Amino acid sequence: MENYNINKLPTDGYLVFPLSMSRLAHGQSPEECYEMLRYFVPKIKEFGVDVIFLYTNGLYFNSTDSALEIRKRTNVQMLSHRNALFNLIVKGREFISQAIHFLPWDYAILDASRFDTLFHILKKATVTDQKFNAILLNDVEKRDQNDGNIEFLLEETVVIHLIREQMVSFPKTLVKKDTFRLIVYPGTCLEADRYQSKNGLLPRNDDCVNPYRAAHYDFSKKILIDFDKEV
Repeated sequence: MENYNINKLPTDGYLVFPLSMSRLAHGQSPEECYEMLRYFVPKIKEFGVDVIFLYTNGLYFNSTDSALEIRKRTNVQMLSHRNALFNLIVKGREFISQAIHFLPWDYAILDASRFDTLFHILKKATVTDQKFNAILLNDVEKRDQNDGNIEFLLEETVVIHLIREQMVSFPKTLVKKDTFRLIVYPGTCLEADRYQSKNGLLPRNDDCVNPYRAAHYDFSKKILIDFDKEV
């Protein structure tokens, strides 16, 4: 099946925007994030959707830079971005501000009791599954190929999987039953994410009801990439 756009979202669930720290000024600036929110308004049938902005600040501690310098830099970036975006939301009066949640990356790790287990499963796969390892290294080459970035991508893949499989709980304002979670990013998915999902490298949650449990919404192309429906 070809990838497709979404005409309507389910009623009760989450839009999840993972925010790359390197794109907070361009690509995922406060103004661009606000426009992404506005784009989804006609697709929402009724009030029942919360929004998660997930800052991937924790991933940058996988680098070799000074931890203190990284913390100072990312804190300034996050706070400036969050405050500017929140001000746009309040000023625009188009959204219920209490239903917009700003969370750091480590929130998802701390809330997911299975993070360590799944991370070690995926790390072991880099040795036992040569195709996965090659795909992972290819993803890394788009950045800089070093141990820190490999850890970065493994952690990113695990956390996104945990979120989609509803193994991370989120704050609720309008959400009641949490029937869907849609990952939205202005770009395509990681090939490592696609491969692990299609090949079942990480266990799925038997209680998951998310129709987008194997999907990534590429906002730049306005298409839903559904791994389960790809040939």
